[in-house]
Amino acid sequence: MVSTKSVSRVVALEEAFLHPRVWDLFPESLQQKYQPVRARLSDVGAERIRLMDAAGIDVQVLSHVQPGIQILADSQAELAVAVSREVNDWLAEAIAAHPARFAGFAMLPTQSPAHAAEELERTVRDLGFKGALINGHTNGRYLDEPSFDMLLGRAESLGVPIYIHPTDPPQAVTDAYYAPFHSALVTTWGWPVETGTHLLRLICAGVFDCHPDLKIIVGHMGELLPYCFTRLNAGLTMAGWLLGPEANNHGVRRPAMRNNVSYYLRENVFITSSGVFDVPVFDCARAMLGLDNLMFSVDYPFQDNFAAMEFLQRCGLSPKDKERFAHRTAENLLGLDDRPSTVGAASASIGDSWYRWRSRTKSKMGRALISALVK
Repeated sequence: MVSTKSVSRVVALEEAFLHPRVWDLFPESLQQKYQPVRARLSDVGAERIRLMDAAGIDVQVLSHVQPGIQILADSQAELAVAVSREVNDWLAEAIAAHPARFAGFAMLPTQSPAHAAEELERTVRDLGFKGALINGHTNGRYLDEPSFDMLLGRAESLGVPIYIHPTDPPQAVTDAYYAPFHSALVTTWGWPVETGTHLLRLICAGVFDCHPDLKIIVGHMGELLPYCFTRLNAGLTMAGWLLGPEANNHGVRRPAMRNNVSYYLRENVFITSSGVFDVPVFDCARAMLGLDNLMFSVDYPFQDNFAAMEFLQRCGLSPKDKERFAHRTAENLLGLDDRPSTVGAASASIGDSWYRWRSRTKSKMGRALISALVK
């Protein structure tokens, strides 16, 4: 059995790994949460690639599972710097062992924005990383704060994006909005609201006016923003223009927004399909932001490779547009090598065909069980 995917290449951008040094920093409650998928998170070698081959995924851009180094307090900045360097060096070695299958987003010690900027430059220039992933706020501080301007400017000058991944809201927000249902509501509703709000803060603060070439990626089909697109574009744009001269950003005066919200979302923001494999949701995101701003992703191992690939076949794109969504936009944004697909030729043996069939069957059975339970 050979690969039957309908595109020449598939790149996935929000694919997690776990480093043992960071695992030791996680509280016991978080370790318990991740224990069921710890083995898959920890593997960045042969078994991960075998699962990619079975589903038809050529490249994973790897990033550390949330909350990553953002788990540390600002007072632990020195430790954050040391751990980030260790994890990034380890990831670079894993990528070097499989350069056609993996690329990397850096872990950054945002407790110290200056050190974070230095680590971003080191990992891009010396290790070949394609950008960085930051897990939301850092102890309640968001990327629109002036202290992060050096980091954002460095990303802009290096020509690499920053992927803002969801994390838990600040504790006061969790307590006010989600208690006593926080264990269920935070990850399902709180994370997209938190991440979408983070991105809107960047727009309102004039970050993209100061850094017009900065690119930000968010996942999960846009973290709710496409569905509020028209209201945000009208209301937030007018508020920014009318109130901008009176507003300030953490005590620093800023000019009114130079463009409308739609402009920034289309010029500076890319979104991935990670964890959201619904065609109507995809249609909304495509209608609001345009296909040029959309990229395929899975959110492995928390989401299923096969479900993501089946969604790719169902999303109603022409062959040319499907190629853009599956890999070409990501290749252009990240500067990835445009290598031909390796999936299929390496997976044509009887053993690999059996493995693919068994993996796909387990995937379908698992999804059918979940669907039946929640109906």
